[in-house]
Amino acid sequence: MQLITKSEESYYLIIPHNLFKDTKEKTITAIKKEFIKYNQKYQLLEPGFYELQVFSHNLVGTVLAITKIDSFDFTEEIDLQIILKDNIKIYLQFIDPLEFIDTKREIDIDTLTNKQFLSLLEHTKFIIKDPN
Repeated sequence: MQLITKSEESYYLIIPHNLFKDTKEKTITAIKKEFIKYNQKYQLLEPGFYELQVFSHNLVGTVLAITKIDSFDFTEEIDLQIILKDNIKIYLQFIDPLEFIDTKREIDIDTLTNKQFLSLLEHTKFIIKDPN
């Protein structure tokens, strides 16, 4: 799992395997189960209502865009609205651009092979752009 902070109310979470199943209901169940497991372990969310936009990417895995909609004052509950999406752009950006001066600043993951992607992971960070 990799957490990518975007702002106080919104961030991205990458789960390194594909949670998309053959039906929408099975996909939502798998996402809720996995997300609840991560939330219990890492205490990601405070009580409240959240929107989870879920994307699948063949190299990265499952990407969750998490946005807090409302806070709950009287309960410890977390309520999730899950929206399945099919379009996301992910780039790798070098942590130290001077170390790789001959390469582009951002690399589109869709242009890489799995071997290239894995070799760049330790030198880069994810940049996620929702094309919608």
